[in-house]
Amino acid sequence: MTLADETVVTLRRLADDIEGRGGTKLPPEREIAQRLGVSRATVRRAIDLLVREGRIRRVVGRTGGAYLVRSSGAEVTGFELPSGRRLARDLNTVRGVPEMLNLQGFVEGTRVVDARLVPANGAVARALEVDSETEVLSLLRVRFADADTLSLDHAYVTLGRKMIGCDFSTSLYATLQDRFGVPIVATDEIIDTVGANERTGRLLGVPLEAPLLRLERVGYDAHDRPTEYSIDLFRADRTRLRVRTTSSDTEPSSRVRFGYADR
Repeated sequence: MTLADETVVTLRRLADDIEGRGGTKLPPEREIAQRLGVSRATVRRAIDLLVREGRIRRVVGRTGGAYLVRSSGAEVTGFELPSGRRLARDLNTVRGVPEMLNLQGFVEGTRVVDARLVPANGAVARALEVDSETEVLSLLRVRFADADTLSLDHAYVTLGRKMIGCDFSTSLYATLQDRFGVPIVATDEIIDTVGANERTGRLLGVPLEAPLLRLERVGYDAHDRPTEYSIDLFRADRTRLRVRTTSSDTEPSSRVRFGYADR
């Protein structure tokens, strides 16, 4: 399949997802091109094909763009899951977002908003079990799935200055393992729901108070040392959580993990 064909397939899928979430138009051509890593000409040709298929209509002017032509659907009772693909965020395995997206057939993308060294104050120091003012890497990124925003990730990493110059548009977990020999082998996560504020809504392109899944996580290396502390905000309209539970009489770990003793 050529790059142009892949772009058409991705935009068809994106149109279906946006319609399922109640949206009305595709993102601007320039943003789609940046998120997919293709030229604007390739995106324009793909949209032209969707126009000919009757899936998209072009509107010119200040409020113009590529608008969806809605398909008729069955009556909605309110109990159905809205249509459109969602990332199944598996809480039973330790995987980075790019790997999850690739395994589920999404085209993944990342925009690095900020990457710098900061002192590990407050919650960061407690989660990473380091002294206050210890220098850590602060990394803020927007994640994309099929050229639409998926999540906003803010990670703090104990390796700090060693990581300056790394390519942060790729998987952080893969970078830690492949470049520094520090695999993340276990995580503790706390899940809450929050509404988007002005800043997070702007970065994710969602309205104020749009529902977000907030995943607060500590990642541990092979020696059980806290290495990564992250707060991820996933769009609730693009994400599902998947958990497998079993009945067990096994005694819990003797270690009091993040979030259970002091919260």
